[in-house]
Amino acid sequence: MSGRVEPDEFFVGWSGRTGPRLGRFLVVVAILCLAAMGLGGYGLSRSADDPAGGLLRLGERDAAGGPVRPEEWGATQVLRGHVARLGYPLLHLPPSAAFPRGRVMLLAGDGKSGPALPAAAGPMELRGSVLRRGSLEMLVVEGATLLPASPELRPVMQEALGRWRIAGEICDGKCYAGAMRPGAGLSHKACANLCLTGEVPAVFATVDPVAGSSFLMLAGADGGPIPTALLGRVGIPVTLQGEVERIGNVLVLRLAPEPARQP
Repeated sequence: MSGRVEPDEFFVGWSGRTGPRLGRFLVVVAILCLAAMGLGGYGLSRSADDPAGGLLRLGERDAAGGPVRPEEWGATQVLRGHVARLGYPLLHLPPSAAFPRGRVMLLAGDGKSGPALPAAAGPMELRGSVLRRGSLEMLVVEGATLLPASPELRPVMQEALGRWRIAGEICDGKCYAGAMRPGAGLSHKACANLCLTGEVPAVFATVDPVAGSSFLMLAGADGGPIPTALLGRVGIPVTLQGEVERIGNVLVLRLAPEPARQP
């Protein structure tokens, strides 16, 4: 009985060629490895915690057509005050028994963005939901209407508290006001940078209280937002220098021109 005998393949290292059977085997192994990595990545992404903790439900609308808000944010409120900018837009509400110096709220828009406001500052009626974390309050603005000038709707009392050097961590106001719970580390840094890039107010969480507060809003030396150079220092311990101002019930650190330093 005779038949054709297939020759055995052999490998010549210096030839730069791979045998047909070995080549097919390597292609199959490569495809299986890529498929396994894809499935592994999909599984890890499905099991990862949502940085928003289920609080932000972007794109969903209620029966009235407004954005769906979680219960922790409370009902929609309508507030009348004076909108002015120091670093970021702030809502100044008239003094009251609870806030004799005046009440100030940080402002943000839906998701990781700043508020949609008229170009001019001044008296406004704002509609939105309030987030609270410690001494900070933030209004997530759903609508804004300009109001006529009124002696009751004016900027609140402002007080200079001198130059300070403060240790702490740069974050965005929305995370620290309870909208997101990214935890710590790289996810926290990435989440905060997205918010700050979207013009959500920057906040400094201090190691030790400053004038009774552990949270300060940040502003650039020119009164605008924080410098983009500081985005690389978000979510890590740093020391900042600048002038501290009390505006109503909120402290603002107006940063000095020199860069931040790691403690």
